[in-house]
Amino acid sequence: MNIVTKFLFAFALLVSGFAAHAADLNLFTFLGANPLKGVEVELDGVVVGETGQQGSYSGELKAGKHRIVLQKRGAELAKYAFEVEAGQSADITFGFVNFLDEPEVSLERYSEGEVGAPGQVSGYVTNTGTFAVAGATVTLDGTALSAVTDDAGAFQLEAPRGVYTLLVEHPEYQTASMNGLRVVANVGVEANVTLRQESTAVTTDGSVEEVVVLGTYKPATSTVDMERFSTAVTDAISLDDLLRFGDSDVAASLKRVVGVSISGGKYAVVRGLDGRYVSSTLNGMLMPSTDPFRRDVQLDLFPSEILGGIEIQKNFTADLPGDTTGGIIKMTTRGMPDDRVHGVSLSLGVISGTTGEQLISYEGSGSDRFGFDDGLRELPSSIDAASNGGRSSLSAQESARLAPQLPNIWNTRQTQASPNMGFGYTLGDLFELENGTLGLYGSASYDSQWSSRQDAELDDLRARSDYQWDVYSAAMNGYLVAAYEDDRGWSLSSKTILLRDSEDRTSIENGFDKREDNDFTEVTLEWVERQFLAQQFEGKLFLLDDHELSWRAGLSQTSRYSPDRRTYVFLGDFASISTIERSYGDLTEDGFDVGLDYKLPWEISSDLFVTLKAGVLTNTRDRDVELVRIGVRQGSNPIPLNQDLETLLQPANFQNDAFRLAGRSTTTDSYRAEQEASAIYLATETEVGEALTLLAGVRKDDYRVDLSFPNSPTTAVSRESNEVLPSVGVIYRVGDDWQLRGSYSATVSRPNITELSPSRYFDENGREHIGCPTCTESTIDNFDVRLEYYFGEDSSASVALFHKLIDQPLERVVPDGSGSATRALTFRNAEEAEIQGLELDAAHTLVDSLDHGLKISGNLAFISSQITLDEVGARLEADPTRDLQGQSPFLANLQLAYDHFGTDQKATLLINYFDDRIDAVQRVQPVRKESGRATVNFNYEVGVGETSKIKLKVKNLLDAKTEYTQAGKVIEKYRRGIELGLGYSIDF
Repeated sequence: MNIVTKFLFAFALLVSGFAAHAADLNLFTFLGANPLKGVEVELDGVVVGETGQQGSYSGELKAGKHRIVLQKRGAELAKYAFEVEAGQSADITFGFVNFLDEPEVSLERYSEGEVGAPGQVSGYVTNTGTFAVAGATVTLDGTALSAVTDDAGAFQLEAPRGVYTLLVEHPEYQTASMNGLRVVANVGVEANVTLRQESTAVTTDGSVEEVVVLGTYKPATSTVDMERFSTAVTDAISLDDLLRFGDSDVAASLKRVVGVSISGGKYAVVRGLDGRYVSSTLNGMLMPSTDPFRRDVQLDLFPSEILGGIEIQKNFTADLPGDTTGGIIKMTTRGMPDDRVHGVSLSLGVISGTTGEQLISYEGSGSDRFGFDDGLRELPSSIDAASNGGRSSLSAQESARLAPQLPNIWNTRQTQASPNMGFGYTLGDLFELENGTLGLYGSASYDSQWSSRQDAELDDLRARSDYQWDVYSAAMNGYLVAAYEDDRGWSLSSKTILLRDSEDRTSIENGFDKREDNDFTEVTLEWVERQFLAQQFEGKLFLLDDHELSWRAGLSQTSRYSPDRRTYVFLGDFASISTIERSYGDLTEDGFDVGLDYKLPWEISSDLFVTLKAGVLTNTRDRDVELVRIGVRQGSNPIPLNQDLETLLQPANFQNDAFRLAGRSTTTDSYRAEQEASAIYLATETEVGEALTLLAGVRKDDYRVDLSFPNSPTTAVSRESNEVLPSVGVIYRVGDDWQLRGSYSATVSRPNITELSPSRYFDENGREHIGCPTCTESTIDNFDVRLEYYFGEDSSASVALFHKLIDQPLERVVPDGSGSATRALTFRNAEEAEIQGLELDAAHTLVDSLDHGLKISGNLAFISSQITLDEVGARLEADPTRDLQGQSPFLANLQLAYDHFGTDQKATLLINYFDDRIDAVQRVQPVRKESGRATVNFNYEVGVGETSKIKLKVKNLLDAKTEYTQAGKVIEKYRRGIELGLGYSIDF
């Protein structure tokens, strides 16, 4: 059968629905006493589905011999062979104590009409105050089977296998009911029920809407299992951890992972390697950056409320992008809900030294508070045309006519910082259809806050000054998912994501210029809107006997809109006209991604099992960048410059030719870029017995980028690269609790679009950069070893070693030039670099009782690196060898999590530390370093009633200074303040 026929056959199965069942297979999985959700069920070589919320799977069963294989996250849990006669159904129960020992298996066969062996139903009945209810009558509706709860609220009864409605009655409470309770032969099922008082609303049939708490094991939300059952070196943050940490975005959460730090509050540094060595995906699709000046993703743009979990895979495998060197950040958004969701959340926060204080700002547009400029800052088209996109200066007559169209807003003003505010809304539900389940989930949120650099001082080689740096930011996010999964495990989902973030920054620096020997005041007014819009589709289906096909496709658009960025300098009391500039930046990047993965399991013998995996993918990025810069020059009738800028630049002074508008754009400020990447890969996973797994793969990467400059037709930059990237690995399981991993891989790191462009730009710290059209890609050899120990359901420890050799690493460096060009930074390939490290990670549950839970987790990372500069770099910098930029020698995290289950309280203490790291290199001077510091956060949560929660967050409890040093001297420092937040959420 050719591939076309296979696809047509599979499609026919998809649209034809489900065949009539000859008999039923009812399969149940338990871990201890808890149902085990998310176990993949393979029947006779075909993956037929996964166990659901109650640890169960039901499907069709034909007469004959059968073989069941249970897997979770690619790891085999159990095998079982059995036989049924024509018309016979089967109940099979797998009881796991852990995932390394063989489970206890129970098989019950029965024909139509036969009842089969009985099972047990047991549980506890409590009231809304979580106190035991004695004397309650528990009945299986439609039967004579009943029991009465004892003084502890416990009950137990025995019933034939089947599906029942459980009724709980007590004269002091309303009757509670629980539908769809499946009783399994020879298995105990737990049902814990909460009774409500008389005031509780009743259902249409007169019974009280019940609250049922079932003990349920959720592997998808267990960090330990996410890491344990991965076939690669993986660290994870589960959904439960995201909610518990209380972090507002991905960047804040990632620094909790061993070997990971965050620079600038946005960018991940993984194992000492910055963003050029780190890839990011969202639901399996490559993430574009919303920063035109960097390759890596601004992780603060992704709010934690839409996420389903985060994984960082630290070793390259063939199914990943070829530039996965430090690691790949795999973000997944939430899928279909487990049940009905309908909630509202509100938050209010204050920051010491900021909230309620007088901060600096300027006159903005009427919609700034919502994160949108209403057009006030937009460049008038008449000025754009008259200045030829900012490349030509205007005449006196043109300036007099057009300058009044620009808002004469330059002066700063005082404004009182309001409290931080947030609002969120979620709605979702599950719908059971004839042949599957449809899930819908949506969320929307709005947040706003003020932040500031407090007591900011600067004393470097350039200047001695103090400065104010105040920012108002607003974020509006929307998310919608629709997902369908049928009884065979086939699935289809649609995810729509809209993320918006704006920052309005005002900064004033007052000081003494040591080089020019004069006092100065430098002002920047900057508005930036960032947006990410994506529509993603993904699905999974099973073809023929044992082929699994998964696919994904997505459209995305990122934008960065920075209208009317204003900068100027006063020298003493006099305005420096040459420094006055308005810039208008607009970046839009459209992306298209398609990926297809095909998996074929192949059992060679009972002790040799091979999984073949192949895939193809392609992504394109089309970027359009427009940058217009308009300055001011003196006209034929100069006037005294010792006045404020709004007085100087009033329309009358353009009309009398005191000033004229001057173009400052260069021919390479605006550009267009087309980037295409495609890949094919083949990978194998070979299970040799139960102790050994062998991994191998190869990936063929093709990459091309073309830059064109519409205002400079003769300037163009192109780059192509083609690599074959191998990877091999081994997993050896030592005994029941130990696991040893090892791997080798080859990866690549390519210059990003901006680094190849000869354009000049300023980063978020105001530092000027120049691109490098001659820079080339780096190749890397990667070696990884990790030993893991699992000594409990939620307890583990690991130690990892890594070593990387980088040929021609690309770094941000000082340019080889003279004059004003030496104040900028550029990029250059060095000769080689080497980085190695040790990671220690552990988590342990100290207390796990009926009322209390206490868990401690933490990690340490020790990292060292050395880069060898080329001849030019060695001449321009103070030392021919140094550390890689952004790499900290030491990283540490500690988390303490306490639960009081009886009163629904949670308390979490989080401590993070990073060591000194290079912030920027200097020209024939020691490097500028960011000093290490510790941050401490504390979160508290308590349930109020049955559906509400109150949350208290304290962030940056130590308020440690942010400091930068050079040759051991502090050259810049400031504080952020202590943030206190209060939140309330309610589920309807």
